[in-house]
Amino acid sequence: MNDIVLDLDLGTPEEQALWEMAVDFFVDMLSSNDNSAGGDAPDMMVHTAFKPNGRISKKLIFQDRTWADAFMNFWEEQKMQAAAA
Repeated sequence: MNDIVLDLDLGTPEEQALWEMAVDFFVDMLSSNDNSAGGDAPDMMVHTAFKPNGRISKKLIFQDRTWADAFMNFWEEQKMQAAAA
């Protein structure tokens, strides 16, 4: 099985804070469903890298493409909602 790695470059402190809230909410949302989706919650790892230019890179590592796609869709929705606010 291959890991699915989402490499996200977070540019601003606001985007970093939004990402942290999105990950927390995503995990809470899955946990509160009591696995009603018919399976286990995703195995997910986070790797943080600090770049020389001061930017932060986050890598989310999933073992299943379905969960990786679900998070990316959720993340894009969160960014759009934040931009509209």
